Amino acid sequence: MVVKDKEIQFNVPPIVEKDRTLVPIRALTDSLGASITWNQTSKTAALHKWSETVKLTEGKNTAYYVKANQSNKMTLDVPVKLVHNRLYVPLRFLSQFYGYQIAVSGDRVLVNSPLTATEQDILYKGDLAKARKFVMDKGPQSAHFANKPLPFTHEREGFESTFLFPIGEANRFFLISDDTVSFYELKDDFFVITWQAHIPVGQKDTDQLFLENKVTDATGTKPDIKKGFLFYRTSGLVTSTNITAGKIGLDGTITETGVKRIVGNEVKEASGSLALKLPNEIRAEASNG
Repeated sequence: MVVKDKEIQFNVPPIVEKDRTLVPIRALTDSLGASITWNQTSKTAALHKWSETVKLTEGKNTAYYVKANQSNKMTLDVPVKLVHNRLYVPLRFLSQFYGYQIAVSGDRVLVNSPLTATEQDILYKGDLAKARKFVMDKGPQSAHFANKPLPFTHEREGFESTFLFPIGEANRFFLISDDTVSFYELKDDFFVITWQAHIPVGQKDTDQLFLENKVTDATGTKPDIKKGFLFYRTSGLVTSTNITAGKIGLDGTITETGVKRIVGNEVKEASGSLALKLPNEIRAEASNG
C-alpha cells in the first residue's frame, strides 16, 4: 500500500473478495490524517477526519456519515469484514467518501491525491490568475470543514459573494457569502474551511463589516494575514448582476480595478479589468506540490 508516495507497512495484508480489494482501515488512519473508534457491542467503527464522521459496521455494505451538518448514507461495493479482530473496508470507499484517486499496479495498491497532476501543477506552480480561477470554481464545492459548520443565514435581499485572496496567493482565501465568512486553505491537496463567522446585518455592506472585524459566532482560529487582498465580488438582485474586482490595502483602502453590470443577458456597463491578478502582482507561494 502506497499512500501519496509513502509506503505503508501492514501487520496483516489486504484481502480480495468478489474482485474487490479490502484493506485494514486502522492501518491507514494515520496516513490519512484520521482517527478511528471501535464499538465492540455493535461491531461498528467510526472514522473521524476534519469535522466529519463515517460509521462502518461489520457485515454491512452501507456506511452512514455526517458531513457539513448533514447525515446521509452510502453503499459500498462489498460489505465491511472483520478478520482476526481487524476491520477491513473496501478500498474504493476512500475514493467514494474522501475523493482519493485509487489505482492497483501489480501487487501494489496506490492511494493518490484527490487532485490530478495537472490540477496540482496549476495550484502549486501555475499562473496566479489561473490558480485563483480554479479554486474559486472547485474550492467551495468540495471543501471540508475543520470545525462544525455554522448554520447558513440569509438575511439580505438578493445574493452577494466576495473572494478575498492575500496578495500573491491563491491557495488560501476568505469567501464572504451573504452573512457568513469562511476561510479556506489547501491542506494535503484538500480544500478545508478552518475558520468561519457570521457578519451581522448592519448599515454598512458585508465586506466592510468583515474588514472592521465586526463578526460573531466565530469557530476556529482566524488567520493573521499581514498583507492586502485582491477582491472579486459578485452580487445581484432578480435579473441584475454586478461584478467588481480590485485591491484592498493594508489600511483597508479599497481600489476598484474593474466593473461589469449585467441586466438580463445584456451587459449594461463594463470598464477596467476583472482579471484575477493585480498589475505587477507576483505569486508569493512556495511550490510544495
